[in-house]
Amino acid sequence: MRTVLGIVTVVLAAAALWGLSRDLLPPKEMRLAAGAPGSGYHAIAERYRDILARDRITLVIAESSGSIENAALLAAGAVDAALLQGGVDAPNDVESLGAVFVEPMFFFTRPRADLPGNPGLWRGVTIATGAPGSGTAAAFDGLEHALGLAPGAVTRIALSGSEAADALLADAVDMAVFVAPVDAPYLAPLFQDDAVRLLPLDHVTALSRRMRQTQVITVPAAAISFDPVVPPVDVQMLGMVAHLVARDDLHPSLVDRLVEAAREVHSGADAITRARDFPAADDGPLPIDAYARTLIEEGPSRLQDVLPYWVVAQINRFAILLLPLVFIVVPLLRTLPGVYGWQMRRRVFRHYPAIRAIDMQARTARSVEELKDLEAQLERIDVDVARLTLPPPYRDRAYTAQLHIDLVRQRIEMRMDRLKAADPV
Repeated sequence: MRTVLGIVTVVLAAAALWGLSRDLLPPKEMRLAAGAPGSGYHAIAERYRDILARDRITLVIAESSGSIENAALLAAGAVDAALLQGGVDAPNDVESLGAVFVEPMFFFTRPRADLPGNPGLWRGVTIATGAPGSGTAAAFDGLEHALGLAPGAVTRIALSGSEAADALLADAVDMAVFVAPVDAPYLAPLFQDDAVRLLPLDHVTALSRRMRQTQVITVPAAAISFDPVVPPVDVQMLGMVAHLVARDDLHPSLVDRLVEAAREVHSGADAITRARDFPAADDGPLPIDAYARTLIEEGPSRLQDVLPYWVVAQINRFAILLLPLVFIVVPLLRTLPGVYGWQMRRRVFRHYPAIRAIDMQARTARSVEELKDLEAQLERIDVDVARLTLPPPYRDRAYTAQLHIDLVRQRIEMRMDRLKAADPV
């Protein structure tokens, strides 16, 4: 028993040392896929970069056209982490580090376009719907599918966020669509220009139920500006929850720093969310990293007051990995004494079927020769039992078996005496 416990202890200790020593020192550089310069995603990535620089971690921002390209960069292993818009499919080897903000789907128009709020009635409209590979383009694809719009019902122009805003201000398009944080830099001129209006959609609840990973959100009156009041009234809009995601082999210390950066950047209130709503450890379309969930729900460990963050990250990572193992190993250790005892008893009990068979045959034996053969069989069993090497707590089982063997031997001798008496020849 002590040997078994010793082996288990050594295995667990080896696993602990391996887990804590594997890549103990954190990488000093990581790559994050964001958006194009001037986009809301790029602005957020720049804030992450400044925060990670405090720990001497270089965050390289990989510019992209948006969430679709971000997912492709993750799949190709070209980046370690990315910001992804809700509804965008991610590779299989990616985990969420938390939901970080809600992105409304904005529809800005020129008043002269006189567009109805029901998008199912749009015809012959020129709309800037995001650059290829952007989350905005993907979201508009979903809108068209939900509405059942015929191909060519509207004219789509592929422009990035800042390009679409400029095109709308220049009256080059009838509408520009954006899926972006409220504080995306290119949205500010649109909110301030009297020649542009935010178009409230009709039937947003019905649309949200037909579009993947969308929800109905309310942008309250004056959320953008109090003078002038923008928007002038509460507006219900489609919203999508963006996630900070990373490859599932990202170093735990980088997970730690990224989540802490997200907590610093996204925990405040804005036009549509309350303070501390984000980051959130929601069970969305992606599995959430276990360590990221702990950091979001419980905050940083108190060990960081006395140990470097990268050491604490490894300790917590190992604790998370060890916890399920504990639930398996502890019950297993509790069963080991019973299994060991059963095995010791079995070494004796396995002889009992043969002892019983000899006993039953001896009761009906018709000749002395048959009884002598049974007696010889019993003697071999007696010798086997006597040779068993058992720990002291289990030796009584062998002595008990030998007593039973003696009882059967006496029965054979008594039966043999009766047969001899009945046939003295």
